[in-house]
Amino acid sequence: MTGPLLHTWSLNLGYAKRLVADIPDETMALQPAPGMNHAAWVLGHLACTADMLGTMIGLKPICPPEWVSLFDWNSTPSSDASLYASKATLLKALEDAHAQIAAALPYVPESRWSETTPLEAVRGFLPTMGDCFVFVMAAHENMHLGQLSAWRRVQGMARV
Repeated sequence: MTGPLLHTWSLNLGYAKRLVADIPDETMALQPAPGMNHAAWVLGHLACTADMLGTMIGLKPICPPEWVSLFDWNSTPSSDASLYASKATLLKALEDAHAQIAAALPYVPESRWSETTPLEAVRGFLPTMGDCFVFVMAAHENMHLGQLSAWRRVQGMARV
């Protein structure tokens, strides 16, 4: 099952790159509606979430420690662009986190997937490591990429 999961992971990254390709740095934190997840937050959130997965299988984090509170699931996106790294930096973090997971995942022993997820906050709906990885790598990323697509459309940008 690792092959199809990694294929989806790769498709997600390609979609993320296409979604932000034509967005200038100065509009990455634009919020057309109050509290709306904007491009800077989505990229950072996905990079930090991939980092979290990586730590579950022993990988070193890619994202700077100060990004954790800025992009975690309890954070609120801000329209203050100065809080966020550049598009290039955020995208590089996402690419690097994706690459690190893609390189390591085939070597994770299958027995690890039935282990209890170490994330107590999500254990109720993602009880195992396998549940957590599949959800984050497929559903979670796609959900946020859909938000980014909607963010584009609200601003009159072309669909991707």
